[in-house]
Amino acid sequence: MAHPQRRRLLAGLAAGTSGLHLPTARAAVDPKALARTAAGKPPVSWYESSPTEQIDKVIAAFNTVHPGVRVRQTRLIGGNELAVRAVQESQARGYTGDVLTGGADHTWQLGERKLLEPVEWAGLGVPRAMTPSPLVMATTASVYVVLWNTRKVSDAEAPRTWEDVLHPKWTQRMGSWVRAAAFAQLAATIGPDTARRQLERFIALKPMLFKSTFPLAQAVGAGEVDVGIGFYHSTLPPINAGAPVRMRALDVVPMHIIYSAVSRGARNPEGARLLLAWLSTEAGALAYEQATGRGNPLIATTETAKFIAGRRVSEWPHDKSGDLAALNEFYNRLLEGVGAAR
Repeated sequence: MAHPQRRRLLAGLAAGTSGLHLPTARAAVDPKALARTAAGKPPVSWYESSPTEQIDKVIAAFNTVHPGVRVRQTRLIGGNELAVRAVQESQARGYTGDVLTGGADHTWQLGERKLLEPVEWAGLGVPRAMTPSPLVMATTASVYVVLWNTRKVSDAEAPRTWEDVLHPKWTQRMGSWVRAAAFAQLAATIGPDTARRQLERFIALKPMLFKSTFPLAQAVGAGEVDVGIGFYHSTLPPINAGAPVRMRALDVVPMHIIYSAVSRGARNPEGARLLLAWLSTEAGALAYEQATGRGNPLIATTETAKFIAGRRVSEWPHDKSGDLAALNEFYNRLLEGVGAAR
């Protein structure tokens, strides 16, 4: 998805903010009125990456509050699929999913193309800290961890720092997501040049790449990979199933907030707003985390917020999402040299 501003960012890797000019937000609407209108429209189409059986539980919890508002998930897995699909559908038929949930760089791309609808978040009761822009709301987060097979690596030997991760002893023993997003987020703290050098050292370990961090965690549990850099939420299933897997946060914790937005031209914008407003509450956030393992770090009672409490977290601010998109694209090209992902 070539884009002039993205090309400029890639050329410099040091551009400023996105320069996004937002239209005037709509006035707040009463939730009861929203619910009545939403109930008479097609189901809210939610583009989200979690397994369907997990999101079905989230939707069920939402329907205890708004029983008349139907929601259907379309599962989109990995990388740029959200942005690519939303753009293609909008061009082909004039609309896409009603609620779009994805990384900051992906929602930024959609905002740049004016495919997102501004929302008066305060009128819906959404905390200001969750809404860095009228276009997006923080829904959850993906938190990077190191995980290891306890039958092949002792707790004492398992990495505690990024320098430990990059030790040559992990050559051909390391697993990773196919995307280099952890290093792109690290760049927010240690700088793009240092993060690039660390990524090059990581690539020298010849890590086994996975299209998703879920099969990565399963491979660690099966002993196919000794150590991996994965996500907190995707490591929980094998741990909860009794697999010989443990995980910990490293000295710097890369994290990316997962944002949600209402698409421009949504067929049920009222239901979309209701769903996002509910997800911003403690009840909604906890229901989402209990089902998916991903919690909102801005809500202190989530396990995700507790996991990173007091730790040094590295993440680009939302108004630097253009820089993050450029770094992700640049670093991903470097990592692709390792070979095809499983």
